[in-house]
Amino acid sequence: MSPRNPVSVEPTARVDALSSDLDGYLRYFENLDLFTGPSVHFHMKTLGVLQQCGNAAAAAAEDRFAEYLYATLTAWGLHRMGKTATKLLSFSDFAGSLREAAPALRGVQNYRLLDLRPEQLHNVVEAVWRLIHQLKLSVSETKLVVNSKALHHLLPELVPPIDREYTLTFFYGHKNLTRGDERTFKEIFPLFHRLGTRCADSIRRNVGRGFSTSETKVIDNAIVGFVAKTLKG
Repeated sequence: MSPRNPVSVEPTARVDALSSDLDGYLRYFENLDLFTGPSVHFHMKTLGVLQQCGNAAAAAAEDRFAEYLYATLTAWGLHRMGKTATKLLSFSDFAGSLREAAPALRGVQNYRLLDLRPEQLHNVVEAVWRLIHQLKLSVSETKLVVNSKALHHLLPELVPPIDREYTLTFFYGHKNLTRGDERTFKEIFPLFHRLGTRCADSIRRNVGRGFSTSETKVIDNAIVGFVAKTLKG
C-alpha cells in the first residue's frame, strides 16, 4: 500500500510506528520549523499565566488568561475574517464559557496523561469529553479542534491539541471528522495514552526543547513530524 493513501492503516499500527522512533520524528518536526512568531509567542504567554494562576480552574476564571488564550487560538488559525465557521465568539462570551468550566476543570486538573492508570482512563476520557462538549468558544458546530486546543492550554499535561491537518491524518489517514466529535475523541484519547506510556522516558526527556512545552505537546509535535515525513513525503 502506498504511504500516500494510508486510510486502511489501523490507528494502533500508526501509534506503534511512531513509538518505534519518537525521537527521530520529533527531530524531523523541529527541523521543519513550521510554527513561529505569534503562534509560539502567545502559546508561551498563555502557559505562563496558567503557571502564575496555579491551576486550571483558577486560570479559567482569570480574564488575563482568557485574553492570551484568545490571541493564541487566533494565531493558531481558529479565527478568520469573513463568512466562515472558523471564528471565535466575542471575547466576553469566550471568557464567560471558560469561567463556567472552572468547576469541571477542578475534577481533572491534577491528572497527567502519562501517569494515568488503565483503570482511570475511562473516567478521565468521559470527564474531558464533557469539558469539550461544554465549552462554547467558536461559532463552529464542530467543537473538537478548537476546544481541545483551548483545553491543552488549561491542562497541558493531560490534553493534547487536536487538529485536522496532522492529528486526524495520523490516526485516520484523512482530515474529515466523519465519526463526529465524541466518537473521534473517545477513540483517539486512549491512543494518545498508549503512545505516551510507551514513550514516557523519551517524552519527558524532550520537554522544554523549543515548542515542546509539555508532555502532550511533545506527542503532538512528534505526530506532526511523523505525518510530514511519512505521509506527506
